[in-house]
Amino acid sequence: MPVYNSMISSWGNNVIDQAQFAQLPFYLVKNELNAFQSASIFDKLFPSIPWIENSGSTMKAVTPQRSPVNRSFIFPNTIQTQALKDVYTVTESNEQAQVFAHKFESFQFNYLPNFQAFWDTYLQFQNKDLADKIALANNQFIETNMWFNAINLYLCGSGLIGGCPRGMGNATGNAAGTKTTAWLNAVISGVNGVGGVTQDVTLRDLYRAVMSLQGDLRAPSFSGLRNVAKDNEGVKGKYVWVTSEEAWMNIAWDPNVLNKLQGLAPCDFGTLFQDFKGSLFGQLTTKTTPYPIRFNTQNVVDANGNVLWAAGLPIDPEIFDPIDQKWKPNPYYTGLNSAPYEINWLLGDGYARTIKVGPPPKEFANQSISAQKFYKMQWNGEIRLTDQVFIYDANGNIVDFNSYGEQLKFQSKLTFGYLPGEVRNAFPMIRRRTRPAFAQ
Repeated sequence: MPVYNSMISSWGNNVIDQAQFAQLPFYLVKNELNAFQSASIFDKLFPSIPWIENSGSTMKAVTPQRSPVNRSFIFPNTIQTQALKDVYTVTESNEQAQVFAHKFESFQFNYLPNFQAFWDTYLQFQNKDLADKIALANNQFIETNMWFNAINLYLCGSGLIGGCPRGMGNATGNAAGTKTTAWLNAVISGVNGVGGVTQDVTLRDLYRAVMSLQGDLRAPSFSGLRNVAKDNEGVKGKYVWVTSEEAWMNIAWDPNVLNKLQGLAPCDFGTLFQDFKGSLFGQLTTKTTPYPIRFNTQNVVDANGNVLWAAGLPIDPEIFDPIDQKWKPNPYYTGLNSAPYEINWLLGDGYARTIKVGPPPKEFANQSISAQKFYKMQWNGEIRLTDQVFIYDANGNIVDFNSYGEQLKFQSKLTFGYLPGEVRNAFPMIRRRTRPAFAQ
């Protein structure tokens, strides 16, 4: 935990009651915990690796591999003769991955004498915003690695394809041996006799995908959640479909839902349990994400023909509107024509492991946590409030070392880590976006 006492002393005893201000770290952590819990998606589904400082720059893991089931018929010798025998060999697979780090900061802001106004106006909003961005960045890092490590890919309307490239990509989408934008655009159009993405995700797509995941790839279902204060019984024994609210709401218009005589029952869409939705064919449950990856196979251009997002590159979910000075949903991201394709996920257990990020939720689920225990706790991505900042003039020259403690900022350093597990245990699904409820 950060040492707040030195920061308090720099403000002076006459600024604010220290006993009152001493509650501040608890407010911050509670706020941070809420932000991590609401924004985290993938790290609830994957096992975590404890974050330990100064443990090296590379993660390595050895995964025991069971012996295969190598026949369907068996013909043992008769009991009067020498019995045959099977000798099974258990092997190991090795995985390794680099560890990454990224820093997050808020802008500096002025300290106000009134604690209530200070908290409501600056601290709470700034802290929640930064905690939310850290949690989202961790989700984005995990999904980036999930995508580039996926060996299989489901194309809605066509089915599952295998043998996808697994190299780690780059921001421009052209790294050799990876899922480049050129590769992605070609796959969506259809290559090597396999049809591309021809439709939105349907109930039959989900049924077919679950059959592939369970029967063809032998991926295990989930036994529970990770990194949460309370386990989720609704996830146990099921696979998880991670998708957008748009795709989830479209399923209500699926012909197999509207006409139950066509089959694929039972499907309970009204089931809700701790942010998970529905129970499809007793095998699948759903987790919605507010920021699924969306893209176009053509360049996305503005009214003047300037390329905003190249074909096959993800489109930014939000943009800054200079007219009203606000951040808002990006119309190029929400529009069906500018962002016609979306990546969903069908997940089984054991696809990957990630470095743990954020506060330990089980500790804060206990209302009787002691101050002594609280101050000893540390975690990856912990947000610290500091007055160790410079004050600059209009020309960028340092004019003060913030000796009066009148400038504050939040800061955090996050360690990212993703270690592939059984890469057959999950795959991305690409859907062509529609909104059938509006098609009359």
